Amino acid sequence: MPPAETTRGLDPGIRTEVRVAQAWFWDGYYVRRGVDLQHRFGSEVSNVTDLDVLGYSFEPSLKHHKYIGEVKTGTSNNTPRPLDRALWISGLRQLVDAESGEVTTAFKTSAAVRDACKHLGVTVQHLDDLAAREVRLQIEHFNDLGSQGDTIASLRNEVQVFVKPDPILDRAYWFLRSEVWFLEPFDALKRTLGLVRELGKVWPPESHQKATQAARWLSAEAVSIVTLNLAVIAGEANTMDAQTFRNTATARLASGDLPWHAIRNLSDRLDEFVGKILTSVNAPDDIRASAIGAFLPVPPDYTEPLLELVSRLATEAALTARLPWQLDAVLFERLVRRRELSSDLKRRLGLTENTERLARLVAAFLRGQFTLPGPVDKVLTTPLTGDMDHRNGQTSLFDAHQEAGDTSHAPGRGAPSQEA
Repeated sequence: MPPAETTRGLDPGIRTEVRVAQAWFWDGYYVRRGVDLQHRFGSEVSNVTDLDVLGYSFEPSLKHHKYIGEVKTGTSNNTPRPLDRALWISGLRQLVDAESGEVTTAFKTSAAVRDACKHLGVTVQHLDDLAAREVRLQIEHFNDLGSQGDTIASLRNEVQVFVKPDPILDRAYWFLRSEVWFLEPFDALKRTLGLVRELGKVWPPESHQKATQAARWLSAEAVSIVTLNLAVIAGEANTMDAQTFRNTATARLASGDLPWHAIRNLSDRLDEFVGKILTSVNAPDDIRASAIGAFLPVPPDYTEPLLELVSRLATEAALTARLPWQLDAVLFERLVRRRELSSDLKRRLGLTENTERLARLVAAFLRGQFTLPGPVDKVLTTPLTGDMDHRNGQTSLFDAHQEAGDTSHAPGRGAPSQEA
């Protein structure tokens, strides 16, 4: 790895966060680094700006687990000690509903402190432990790939700077970096799909380099988060019978930020109020009947195909359990870094024709409901196994002429809807 001083825009502390996130990823976690709290909770968390690392893992049954990590590389007297960080992170665990946490520190830690941290549900990792972990995971052969590494960390900073003058794009950026991680899965999925829809309406031409770079990062992040929440919801589907899940899912997709039961109670009271008014003016029976439930929210138009997709993913739970992790790497390698996966990376990710099939299901749903930009569609549907350039006579995913000429969608800058 290059020295921290030579990595543009990344200080030593951020670079260590990048290393930790990368280690988590290659240990099999779906990982995000630097999840911002201020854009979600405002000035109430002025002393807490980020979750350094947030990770998800899935069992073959699709039961998921959530973890958070804190990284401190300083050794000055003002640097919080591991036990202090463990106490702090144990509170954050409750905020994001995480099961456990990890503190990475430059301080040597005694066995007594490690045991105390473990009692709080937090493990302690010294920088030497991190280095040993990187050796075990063969990071030297898989460094800076997919959504992890210095390149994407620097690119994220560039995207942040680029979108800042545009309030709508800036809103999209911070939704993906902050708010979405604190939403319940159905609301997170629905609002991220709203963002996918709006990004698909206006895709910049390849000649607009900075705009295209931002669009690709935003789209990769959004589709990756959609896949993660699809897997979480598919796991919920496997804990109840089909009809109960359908009823529950439909209600939660319709309810938005407010609980369904609260909206239903409000709707019932409004029905009663409107019914009395219509009765007082002797409105016809058919008018009074049609007014019942008028204020009850309805689920999105894509509810039926979405529930069908979730059902298919839930049926193949063991395969779906790996899909968010796999597609996260695929999206960022192909869409953001604009390069094909190496043979070694494909093997490490365990990509198979089954992975292709599930990725195509996700792509088919997105394409069927929204305008999916050509580059995004190609990333999701181009084969993941075998020799892509010669398989079935397909052209390369990165054919320079096609990439530059793919302007079938309106030239411009993508923007999230109010749903996002």
